[in-house]
Amino acid sequence: MTLAVALVAATSCSGVAPAVPDANAFVRRLVVGQRVQEEALSRYTYDVTEAREDLDGKGRIVRRRTRAYQVYHVKGRPVRRLMARDGQPLTPAERERVDARAQELAQAIRDGRTATEQPGVRLSRVIERYDFRLAGREDLDGRCALVFEFAALPGDFKLERDALLRKLAGRLWVDQEDQVVSRFDAHNTGGLRIALGIAANVSSASLRADFVRLEPGLWLPRQVQSGAEGRKLLFVGFHLRETLWFDNYRHFEVSTDEKFGR
Repeated sequence: MTLAVALVAATSCSGVAPAVPDANAFVRRLVVGQRVQEEALSRYTYDVTEAREDLDGKGRIVRRRTRAYQVYHVKGRPVRRLMARDGQPLTPAERERVDARAQELAQAIRDGRTATEQPGVRLSRVIERYDFRLAGREDLDGRCALVFEFAALPGDFKLERDALLRKLAGRLWVDQEDQVVSRFDAHNTGGLRIALGIAANVSSASLRADFVRLEPGLWLPRQVQSGAEGRKLLFVGFHLRETLWFDNYRHFEVSTDEKFGR
């Protein structure tokens, strides 16, 4: 019996976790499947609600701004159409400007005149950066998940933002049946100093991503939350949190003459 078959056969999350002789090899085998999940996102249109919050020293919300978007993809790149600000729909004039900008960006992507892409969770690109250890199993939304703890491997990797990646550690949840990442939770391990705008530095950062199972073997983002603490202008502390909620996934194919409905 192969390791994968043995893991799937163990349906209960109670008791001792199944033996994984080489956690790194197991997680790295997930890379191909993870790329499939990431590429599948471009076949859908969906709604995204973005909340940006300023927090006080006790984590209470001081200020909150929200924006709601409709998102679709052109040649694998997302195009976001703003729908509302702070719970209020756009005025007709604003909607017209937003629609025009979205269509201009879509056409620019088709013509190869822009490489703009919103940042997203691309676990398949960074898994090789970390050393993994099986920590056990957990019930996650009624499904059994293998839980792996990870820490950065020493040395420099040819990855974008590797200076930040090498400072992260955390946990990775893998759905036991589908063998797909269902949750990712990371935080900095200390000594982090990255620029955030003019005269601002981040001393603490966190990132969590949760995925939802749309169908067997297909998991797409449900929520992505990032946090940052630090100081600006040397003396003023800040504590920020940004949360993205993904909802209303539906299949979508965009063509060159695609226009949004009113």
